Amino acid sequence: PALGNIFGKKAGSVKGYRYSKAMRNSDVIWTDCSLDKFLFKPKKYIKGTKMRFVGLKKESHRDALIKYLKENQVK
Repeated sequence: PALGNIFGKKAGSVKGYRYSKAMRNSDVIWTDCSLDKFLFKPKKYIKGTKMRFVGLKKESHRDALIKYLKENQVK
């Protein structure tokens, strides 16, 4: 799904996108902190997710991605 304006939204809630059951049923709300944890180890943070993305190990890379997403929110 599009990642614009994800902050403050529930994970797995974009209509029309097929999420894993784990993602749909998670109680995750996207914040800087939750996104950082997910980007570090997606399968550990939301157990059962079908994401093939293995994560970003470097904190500086996660910080840069989060900053980019925040700066490019659709207004």
